[in-house]
Amino acid sequence: MKRFAFVVLGGASVGLSYLAVLFGLGSEPVFNATTIASIALPALVAGLVMTAYIAWDLRRERDVEGTVKELSTQLVRKEIQIDRLSTVDELTGLPTRQHLEENLELEWQRAQRFGRTLALLLIQLDDASEPGVQSNKLSKNYLISEVGAIVRSTVRAHDIGCRYDAQTLAVLLPETNGTQACVVAGKIRSQLTTHEFFGRRFGAAIGLTLSQGIAVAPGTDVDSPEALLHAAEAALLDAKAAGYDQVRLRETAAEWQPPRERLAS
Repeated sequence: MKRFAFVVLGGASVGLSYLAVLFGLGSEPVFNATTIASIALPALVAGLVMTAYIAWDLRRERDVEGTVKELSTQLVRKEIQIDRLSTVDELTGLPTRQHLEENLELEWQRAQRFGRTLALLLIQLDDASEPGVQSNKLSKNYLISEVGAIVRSTVRAHDIGCRYDAQTLAVLLPETNGTQACVVAGKIRSQLTTHEFFGRRFGAAIGLTLSQGIAVAPGTDVDSPEALLHAAEAALLDAKAAGYDQVRLRETAAEWQPPRERLAS
């Protein structure tokens, strides 16, 4: 719209320039080089000005479109980052508990439909204050992040690991029975013994151990996704009660209590 108005204004200016020139020539104009230049010059100047303005306006419009596109791209990236932060635990790089619970229902239905087993493994750092557990000076946040890295490198691509709570990780193992789940727990424990922690590189003794609880469906009283969670929590409590560096398999759901109370270190 602005370009059209500018063209109209330029044309009107040129027209008025012609009228002024013709009026100045009188009733009997003499058409020589000077007269022709007087008539052509306003049109030439107006054409150059309009061309320069239109070129500038087009460039400015492209710049604005480019800026809008860049801002839109940044907004999409931010939205992806926000969405990722809501589903991925920043410390361990594993999905959040919400992601596990959403997939637990799907995997439960799939296991029921095809008559397959479904195992849930809970992993918790042994507290350094417990008898037999060596003390170390590395922070729990660092240790849980390293255990998360071990879990990510150990489980299969279709297994679902997550940050279950502050000191507990979980792995949902589709098409896995109790024996196979115990093998996974053993691999994680084995990886822990050889993992290059920051402190170990400088000769510091880590002495980190894990308690692991496993529940498997179908099993006695394990007749729902919630029951599978409760049975895994009970198995983890059994492992912690047995001392440290223990793996326990439980196939019956225990009486439920809030996870924060039952799994508190």
